[in-house]
Order: sequence, then C-alpha cells, then structure tokens
Amino acid sequence: MINAVLFDLDETLLNRTNSLKAFLRDQFERYAEHLGDVQRDEWCARFLVLDRRGQVHKSVVYPAILSEFGGRTAFAEALLADYRARCSRFAQPFDGMAEALTALRARGLSLGIVTNGETAFQSRHIEALELDRLVDAVLISEREGLRKPDAALFLRAANVCQTETSRCLFVGDNPVADVLGAHAVGMKTAWFRGSAHWPEDAASNPGPSIDHLSEVLRLVK
Repeated sequence: MINAVLFDLDETLLNRTNSLKAFLRDQFERYAEHLGDVQRDEWCARFLVLDRRGQVHKSVVYPAILSEFGGRTAFAEALLADYRARCSRFAQPFDGMAEALTALRARGLSLGIVTNGETAFQSRHIEALELDRLVDAVLISEREGLRKPDAALFLRAANVCQTETSRCLFVGDNPVADVLGAHAVGMKTAWFRGSAHWPEDAASNPGPSIDHLSEVLRLVK
C-alpha cells in the first residue's frame, strides 16, 4: 500500500520549459540592446539548447550565448541575477497539477517534493505555484546537502513522510536522477515522460510511464 507520493519539481509539477520560454521572451525585450545581433525567437531557442533541460548552470549558459551572438559577455552576471530574481514570476504548472495533488491529499496520502537545485530559486517557484500549501514536505538539494540520485536523499524523504521506502511512489521526469534513483532504494516509480527520452545506456524503466498528472491517482489505488 502506498502511504506517500513524492514528486520531482522541474518538468514534473512545474512546466519548466514553458515557464523558461516565457521568462526568456520577457528578458529579451528588456535587455535586447545588450544581447548582440539576434532575434528573440532565435535567442530563446538557442538558450534552451545550451540549457539542456536545466542540466547546465546558467552561469555557464549566459556567457556562452552572449559570446555566440556577439553580445556583451560582461553583462552575463546581470542577466543571471535577473534570471534568479524574476524567473519564478513566469512559473507555469503542468495541466491538472493542483487537482491531482488535492485528490491525493484527500485520500490521506503524504505528499512531498524532492528537487535538485538552489534553495532560494526552487523555493520561489514552489511558492509561485502555491505548492507549499499542497504538499507536506519539500527537500531541495542545496539545503539538504544531497543531490538526486543519491540514495540518502530518497531515504530522507521517506523518513520525513514517516513511512518506508516500499510505501512511497516517486514521480519524476529524469530517468536516472528520479526514476532509477528512487527505484534503487525500494520506492515504486512513475516516469513522467513529457519530451524526455529514456537513455539507451540506462537500466530499463522499472515502473509505469505517465503523460498526465491525473494518472498518478490510479497508481495509488
């Protein structure tokens, strides 16, 4: 029996790609004169490529993209600070997020978020989506001193939810950090596919795949 459902944040509850696109369009309009010979859509598309679904730190992305388009590379720090301060204002949830979490809580399940990232930055996104009202626990890698797929972080999440790992369902988009990491400590898993692909060199998916958050409800019956 499942007692707790744990979620990744980026590209699972938070539609990070759409949120980032909205922020980048706004940032471009405000700082276009510093960004070089580039149109807005080209800038946004290239940023997403360099960002690699959040796997590359923006302290690397901004200097790289400014250099490519002939922008002021010295302006990278200002753009990074703006990103940290304003990106959460454009936070967009995946369809059905609040409804799914509310329904899960109504069943008496403990809910948690386990996310990699900087504490202040991720906390602002959690607050923007009002997730702090919808879940019982939030574990952010910087604050915890651990990063997925470290087994210790998943074990800590189960402990915070006062249950065993075998009674937890973990939902996430990253095959290695989320799904295989949670599976390694005995959690049930659900891969939130989105636009991600399962790596050919990774172990096979140990659980079901879902495309909408409402599908989590049938996995905890």
